[in-house]
Order: sequence, then C-alpha cells, then structure tokens
Amino acid sequence: MKYLDFLDDDDKEKAQLLTTLQRYNEQFLSKKKLLELTGLSKFLLERYLAELNKEYPQLRISEEYYDEIAFQPISNEIIQELQYHYAERSPKFRFFIEVLVEEKSIKKFQAEQHIAKTTLYQIRTKVISNLKKAGLSIQKNKLIGPEARVRSVIFDIISYFYFGERYPFTHSEQKIQQLLQQLVSYFNLDLTFLQKRKLALFLQIMQSRRLNHHDLQENFCTVGAKTQQQFGSQLAMLKKVLQSSIPTSAEEESHYVLLFLFVSDMFDCDLSFNDDLLAETKDTAKQLVTKLSDAFQLTQKQEKYLYHSFLKKVLGLSIFRQNYTTFVDISAYSYFSEVYNPLHKLVLRFIRKNHFCLSLNLSKNEQAKLYYDFMFSILAFLEPSQFGNPITIYIDFSHGSAYTEYISQSLQRFRDLNIVIQKRFNNTTQLSISDYKITELTCPQIIWKQPPSPSDWAKFADLVVELREVENEKLEMF
Repeated sequence: MKYLDFLDDDDKEKAQLLTTLQRYNEQFLSKKKLLELTGLSKFLLERYLAELNKEYPQLRISEEYYDEIAFQPISNEIIQELQYHYAERSPKFRFFIEVLVEEKSIKKFQAEQHIAKTTLYQIRTKVISNLKKAGLSIQKNKLIGPEARVRSVIFDIISYFYFGERYPFTHSEQKIQQLLQQLVSYFNLDLTFLQKRKLALFLQIMQSRRLNHHDLQENFCTVGAKTQQQFGSQLAMLKKVLQSSIPTSAEEESHYVLLFLFVSDMFDCDLSFNDDLLAETKDTAKQLVTKLSDAFQLTQKQEKYLYHSFLKKVLGLSIFRQNYTTFVDISAYSYFSEVYNPLHKLVLRFIRKNHFCLSLNLSKNEQAKLYYDFMFSILAFLEPSQFGNPITIYIDFSHGSAYTEYISQSLQRFRDLNIVIQKRFNNTTQLSISDYKITELTCPQIIWKQPPSPSDWAKFADLVVELREVENEKLEMF
C-alpha cells in the first residue's frame, strides 16, 4: 500500500517530486535528470515546480546555468508539513476517515463535500483499491478484515500524514484525552510527548471501531498474577471505564490496551499470552539469541535482556503490525552492512529464513521494521568489541600531549565504529592521525593542520568504514 495514493493525483506527484529533490540536497541536479527520475513530462515538471515555489517560497527552486535545478535544502519538516497540508485537502483521505473509519453515510459525505455522484464513485474506487493492497476489503462502506489488522492499517495511514499534528477525526477527542489521562494515572505511566500522541491515536481508533460494533475476534492475552496483584483495582477501573462508554468486549479490549502498552515499552506488566502465539514468539526470540550468542559470545545478562526485547518486538509485529512510527526505509541497510557486516547479515538472514517470520507474510516495510527493531536492541546492549577486532588508531600531534588527548577524547564519539586509540605505534596500527605526514609509517595517514572540521570528521569516519570493509573481506576469506 502506498500512503501517498490517498492524496489528489497532482498533490501526490508534487509530494513525490519534493522527496526526489530532497535526495539531491546540495548536489548537482539537471532538469533532464529530474525528468528521468520522476517520469514526468516537461510541462508537468515545470508546473509542479512553480506550484511548489508558490506553496513554499522558502524552497526557492530555480533553473540555473546549463539546465541545473537549484533549490534550498529540503528538510524532513517541510516534507511532513506538505504531506499534512495535502492530506487535509484530499477528498480521498476525507472519504477514508469519514466514511470508512467513522462510518458516516456516503450520502451525507457527498452532500458535505459538494461532489458529484460520478466523482464520489471514482474516489471510492481508488481508496478501496489502495486498501486491498493492505489485505482489507470493503463491504457496505465498512472496513472488513481481521480486526487487529484493520486497526493497525488505520493507525499507519493516519500516522503517516498526521503524527505530531491534531488528528483528523470529525468528533471531539475530549473523551479520548480523558481515557489517556486515566491510563497515565492508573498505571503511573511516564510518557514522552510522542508516546502520548501514539497512545492517543491507538485509543481513538479502538473506541471508534468499538462504537461501530467492530470487536476483537480473539483474546491475545490475560493479565498475569503479578500484575493482577499489584494493579488489580486499576485494572478493574479500566474495564469499568471501557464498559461504561461501550458495553461490549470490555475485558478483551482492556487486555488489548495493556498489550499495546507492553510492546510499546510504555508499561512493563506481567501478561499471559495465547499459548500458540506465545510458543512461536518465544521460540523465535530464543533462536535469534542463540545465533547471536554463537557469533558474538553474549553474556548471560545480554542474553536475558535481548530475549525479552525480541519477544516484545515479535509480539508487537505479529499483533499490531504498525509500521509508520518506526523506520521502514531500507536505505540505512548499507550503513549497517559497512559498520556491522556480520551482524547485519545474521539479522537479515534470520528475518528472511525464520519459520515464524515467514509465516507472518511480512511486507518489505514490515521486514525493515523488524530488522531495525532487532538491530537497535542489539546495538544498545552489546559492546562494540563484541562485533570483531577494533580498528587501531595511532595519534601523534606536534601541538603536544594536551592536544593529542583532546583529539583522542573527541574520537570517542565514534564508539560505534569499534576503534581503539594506541599510545604507541606498532605493527597492528591501521590508521595514523597527525598534523604532519610521518614518513616512517606504512599505514594510511590523516593530516589535520587545524582542529578538525565537520568535513574532516566525516572523512575520518569514511576511512574507518573502508578499513572495516577490508577486515570484513578478510573474515569472509577465512
């Protein structure tokens, strides 16, 4: 499913054009190349560039000498602002929210939007076609499918355009904010701004679906004895609050809320899961921990931490399958491949070969989500030295020991590159940094005559990555 398909066709093309321009921030880009990248006609490209200039004058897109396209660097903030603005004025997005999510009558929607019947039919056809790609179907203008999956798809689409902005529902969010505050109070939650936004959207979608009589088909978990003992009265209040607003399935929904809090790292509670689901997720987490331990000699503490972290990630993906509020772009794979090559290969191979991961029929975005979830959990808890031999660096500046120590300490920001600073040069040294070339050395040398600039640091990191690639090639040979 492509999120931008919920925009008007022209707005979709402009959003894609702006994203293409962003990839070439501060780089040479000709109009000819831009036509090739976007597939637009010359007429449409010139029209869209003019409209983007009018909507966002700060971009200052212009045609320079030799057909070069010049523009101010495009930030992620501008991309998000543009997509939000386009969603706000899109009849397709409004149809999705008001008719399919809130289940307003199609006649009432048509009258309020002042659109012809043929236009309404075209809008409906395009929205339904897009949702079918996510495995959902529409019957009598109602979203049909596994209920947990329906809610997750709604969550993803709204998050893509509105995360950080006021959500696009037509009815008041006051009751949702009350429920949010009750949860924070009941379970003493310490939430960040974005966690509150995420939880508010989850609750809004849950209550909207319940109001329209779409209940969960299965009970994923029950509350364990430890949490029941510690939060029994709070759990009873949560169930009562949910039952007072919508009488059906309050117990299953309260468990569903706790599960969301658990896998989102908002509330560490004791839950007893559906036996089949838990058995498969447990086995998957154990398998990955075993593979990591065999490859990187994990400590018992690391194994325990990673097992519980992986269990949450796999449970979260198998039940909620929410993509947008995490990384789903595979472009960063190359960085991890260069810096953590053995780990990168192990995790990627596991996701693509593991039986349970395969049974989930993960999309490319969902595979990417799981990849980053695993990688960040591992990198947060393992020491760089566990990923292989460090790159050894010798530092010798004519400015004196104080300056040499300053550079040594500054290098610690590159901890993830797994480097070691040597006090003396020896035959294991792989890189030297100084303010003069040292003729006696045979290893690569970096010469910094002035305190290093951001560009100098970037070149240093690139060189260390190149040395790391050489080490990875040696490992593969043997």
